[in-house]
Amino acid sequence: MKKLRNILRSCWTKMKEYNSKEFILEFFKDCKISDRNGVLTIEEAPKEFEEFIGKKAPYRLVFDFKLHSKFKNSELVTQGSYFLISIKDYLRNRGQTSLLKINIEPDLEEIKLKDFKIIEINPEGYGFLSEFSFLSVYQYLNEKKQVMHKLLITDNEFSELDMTKFKINNGNPEEIPSIALGKSYFSAKKRLHLQTNKEIKTIKRALKLKLEKEIHRVKDHYFKQIKEKDDELERCQEKIKILESKLKHTFYDRDIRILNRLIRESEVRLEMLKKRSYKERLRSEEAFHINDEIEKHVLSIKNVLINTTLYYYPIYRIFGASKGKNISKRYDPVFKKFII
Repeated sequence: MKKLRNILRSCWTKMKEYNSKEFILEFFKDCKISDRNGVLTIEEAPKEFEEFIGKKAPYRLVFDFKLHSKFKNSELVTQGSYFLISIKDYLRNRGQTSLLKINIEPDLEEIKLKDFKIIEINPEGYGFLSEFSFLSVYQYLNEKKQVMHKLLITDNEFSELDMTKFKINNGNPEEIPSIALGKSYFSAKKRLHLQTNKEIKTIKRALKLKLEKEIHRVKDHYFKQIKEKDDELERCQEKIKILESKLKHTFYDRDIRILNRLIRESEVRLEMLKKRSYKERLRSEEAFHINDEIEKHVLSIKNVLINTTLYYYPIYRIFGASKGKNISKRYDPVFKKFII
C-alpha cells in the first residue's frame, strides 16, 4: 500500500464533483476493494483511518436502504451518514503539506538557439510550484453541493500546467531550503474566489427566481388576507347603515328591539376589527415570512483547505558559445524557457 500521504493527495485527483460512492472509491483507491451485488466492500484500509474511525476493515457499504436491510453488518451510506462524514473529517484533520520532486532534464532539441552551441549543462538550484486543494461546500435550501478545486500556483500566479505528464517522486526536505507559501496561498485564495463566483452564478440565478416566486406568494397571501378584512369591515359598516335606515322606518316594538340588537352586535364587531389593527398585524406577519424566505434562500459557501503540495524541480545552467562569445543562461525545463 502506498504511503498515507499519497492516499490523501490522490483522493482528489480525478474529481470535480462527486457522489458518495465515487468519493469513497477515490479515497480507498489504493486499497483492496470489491463491488458485488450492490455491496462495496473495503477489504483493507490505512491504519490511521481505522484508528480515527474506531473500527477495523473490512467495511461493507451499501447505498440503498433495501440492501441495508438485506445484508447484515452493512453500513448504509448517505450524504449525512457517519461513515461518509468520518472520511471528510479525517481528510480535514489530516490536511498537510506534501513535498514532491519533479524529475526532469532539459530537452536539447527544445533549447537550441540560432548560432548557439551548447558546451555544458549543469543543475543549478530549484524551481517551485505549489498546489492547493480546497473543498468548496455550497449549501442552499435543502441542497448541498461539494466541489473540489486544485489550484496550481507558480510565481504567485495561477497555472494550468498539466502535472500528469511529468515523472514525480516523493521529495527530500534536505534537498531544498525552507519555502514560505504565504504569498502562493493568497494567490490561490484569489483564484478560488474567482472560480467559486463563476460556479455559483447559475445557483444564484435559480435562487433569485425561487425567492421572487416565494415572496410573490407571501405578498399575494397577505394581500388577500388584508382585503378580506377590509371587505369585512366595509360590510360591517354597510350593515350598520342598512340596519339604522330600517330602524328609522320601523314602528313595531319587537322589530325595533331586534334591529337595535343587530346594530349593537355589528358595532361591537366593527370595534373589534378596528382595535385589533389587523393591517399592522398582517403586515408584520408578512414582513416576518418574507425575511424567513430570504434567509432560506441564502447561499452559504464554505471553503476548506484539504491539502497543500509543494513541487520542486532542478533548474539548469547552460553554458555555450555564439559568434565567438561565451554565453551562460539559466533554463527552466518544466516551463521550457530561459529565466533570469
